[in-house]
Amino acid sequence: MLFDTLDRNDSELLVEVFVQTDRVSHMFYRGIDSKHPLYSATDAAARGAIEWIYSEADRILGETMDRLTADDRLIVLSDHGFSSFRRSVHLNRWLVEQGFMTLKAGQPQSDSLFVNVDWTRTRAYAIGLNGVYLNLADRERLGVVRADQVESLQRDLISKLRDFVDSESGERVVANVYTAGDVYQGSEIYDAPDLVIGYSEGYRASWQTALGGVPTPLVQDNDRKWSGDHCIDPVEVPGVLFTSFIPDAEVNSIADVPSLIQHSFSAIEE
Repeated sequence: MLFDTLDRNDSELLVEVFVQTDRVSHMFYRGIDSKHPLYSATDAAARGAIEWIYSEADRILGETMDRLTADDRLIVLSDHGFSSFRRSVHLNRWLVEQGFMTLKAGQPQSDSLFVNVDWTRTRAYAIGLNGVYLNLADRERLGVVRADQVESLQRDLISKLRDFVDSESGERVVANVYTAGDVYQGSEIYDAPDLVIGYSEGYRASWQTALGGVPTPLVQDNDRKWSGDHCIDPVEVPGVLFTSFIPDAEVNSIADVPSLIQHSFSAIEE
């Protein structure tokens, strides 16, 4: 479809999204990371899967460039890179152990939906892949954290998260912690995660954490074939931008890409 559209040459702007490099990297990172728990069980074909899919991406890019006219401008963008997902972090278990979350008596664990959480004695909870929310009195139905307690609670959480060490590997689990104000803006910021966790290379929130689970372990090996990920500290997984021209202005983030496209139209018209 991409090549047919290019050959018709009747579009001012053509956008094509390829997801294959992402999917293959998610599933086969275990084949290129000798430290991954599944590396030894990965066969030769799987170990070559990522190199193969990127060679296919290069082939498609080369054919695309061959079809461009002298006036065409090409932008190749990925909004993130990849890293190994070796260890699963059960962040709600950490919150329990650190005294930020309290479980109901006789219910030490659950796989999802916070079914065992005593909200009247819980100050923070984790859901999704990187978010930590405060149990705010004016936002949550059973919230207990007052507005005047937010700043000190955030400082306490950030300090302890930065000191979170995997007892098995001795490595830091969390590289950076960001407040909502650091990464979000706009009218809906009140509903955004209060803290965003930037996991260290090799670590990621567990699937149970994403669903509000509180398993018994704190950190454990990732034994699933979904072995690569990018839901960690952005510094560890930067995206890439390639252009067939020199941009008129510096592009610092994906948010600058619309301006890059607009300036490209202006340059072509001139």
